[in-house]
Amino acid sequence: MKKNKEHRITFRMADADYENLIRRCAEAEMSKSEYMRYLVRIPILPEEGEEGCLGKYVVVDKRAMWAMSRELTKWGYHYNQAVHALNSINYFLVHGNAKREILDQKAETVEVELQAVNENAERIVYELAQMQAASFIEEL
Repeated sequence: MKKNKEHRITFRMADADYENLIRRCAEAEMSKSEYMRYLVRIPILPEEGEEGCLGKYVVVDKRAMWAMSRELTKWGYHYNQAVHALNSINYFLVHGNAKREILDQKAETVEVELQAVNENAERIVYELAQMQAASFIEEL
């Protein structure tokens, strides 16, 4: 949904600042106008009732969120492979093809480690959801 844009802003920039703007727009795959609209929505001074803004906010674009999501998907794949390995250990134990004491000890260690990994992943998913819900820059 396009909003009416009623105001035009013109200003001068040093060559170095302009080159940075052009480079960052290209990296973000945005026009200069889009890029500046996003920048103007980032609070620098505290809102009423807040202590301070600098250092409080994290700006994450859609590309970064996609990359984080992709990393979590990769983590899920590796976690799934670890579970399959545990099931293989269990299969050999049930069929008597391995030394039970050693495999029991290893399986317990792997299970504890996987539980820790799982708890960390749940925390990451929660924190990403909190970041997404706390977005202060609305979509253009």
